[in-house]
Amino acid sequence: MVLFIKKYFFKQAFLCYSYFLHIMFFIMDMMPFFIRDIFFKFSFKKYGQSVIIDYKTFFRYMNKIQIGNFVSINRGCEFYTSADNGGSIIDIKDHVIFSPNVKIYSAGHDYKYLDLPDTSGDIIIKEHVWIGANSIVLQGVTIGEYSIISANSIVTKDVEPYSIVSGIPARVRKQRVLYG
Repeated sequence: MVLFIKKYFFKQAFLCYSYFLHIMFFIMDMMPFFIRDIFFKFSFKKYGQSVIIDYKTFFRYMNKIQIGNFVSINRGCEFYTSADNGGSIIDIKDHVIFSPNVKIYSAGHDYKYLDLPDTSGDIIIKEHVWIGANSIVLQGVTIGEYSIISANSIVTKDVEPYSIVSGIPARVRKQRVLYG
């Protein structure tokens, strides 16, 4: 009985948090960029310089997200971390570009159990990565520097540096060669 009451109150607290978070982002979407930028500087675990976060973006548990310098997050991107204390983080290094509607999930559920307990794993996106539109990155993934994730890909495993990956699940298609 005590476990049922504890789960009930946790669920209600989460639903209230989610409700107010969505209202906050609705209001934020009506604010000019410079006000949003000030709010973001105080909300994220780390917030670099010259970061551009477009409108209609969503972040759950912003205090577990680190954003480096010169990062561009396009319209419709969503970032989800775990509610667990000491749980997973999303670490975005410098010069990363997110195309529209990219989804980052560092939280999930363990399908091996009937009650689907929460799972989490850090997501690390290294320097100079470009993630194409409508792509999904799942928990526990590290994307190596200078990599490209093609549009509509689902990244389930680590990506080596200088790789170009695509598909469901994403696989290496070729190595990126840089000139100049």
